[in-house]
Amino acid sequence: MLKLFIDNADKIFSSLLETVVMLVISITIGMIVGLVVGVFITISDENGLAPNKYVNKILGTIVNVTRSIPFILLAIILIPFSRFVVGRAFGTLAASVPLTIIGCALFARFTEQALKEVNPNIINSGRVIGASKLQIVYYFMLKEAAPSIALGFTSACISIVSYSTAMGILGGGGIGDFAIYHGYTANNFKLMFIVIIIMIIFVQLI
Repeated sequence: MLKLFIDNADKIFSSLLETVVMLVISITIGMIVGLVVGVFITISDENGLAPNKYVNKILGTIVNVTRSIPFILLAIILIPFSRFVVGRAFGTLAASVPLTIIGCALFARFTEQALKEVNPNIINSGRVIGASKLQIVYYFMLKEAAPSIALGFTSACISIVSYSTAMGILGGGGIGDFAIYHGYTANNFKLMFIVIIIMIIFVQLI
């Protein structure tokens, strides 16, 4: 087993690096966009700081639909969009597109859930002292919900890691692609087992 790992170390680490690139792009953009979208969904709710049923409905529907579509199917649907954005349909950068979109949806939903758990009295205290809506969101809602948001973001990151391995089926590169073409297709199940161990360790580091 060790010899097998050593013989394939270069390919394994190269594939792992591709996975890291996908994750850095999708998680970074997903966190930023998802946080903003989650905040807008929360404050535009009928009981929110700035009720707006149209904004709430549109953003909520987009997030729900994105999360409801099986990821492999979503990635296939987005192939033309990936080609438009990065100039190619397959590869590491192309795989980052559907990962980023699902990441935005996941982070948005976790942010919304965390913000809705904030005690209304805390928000009301901000209103009483004359804080602006932006100040209430930042200093009262986000600060109070920070632990829950962090926990939700960790769960989202783990989900994105799982999705990134699935991209190997569509030629997206990364460790999933390596496991399929050098492990499963070649009937080298020992190599697949090594990849599984590596991914378990990788997830534990998150």
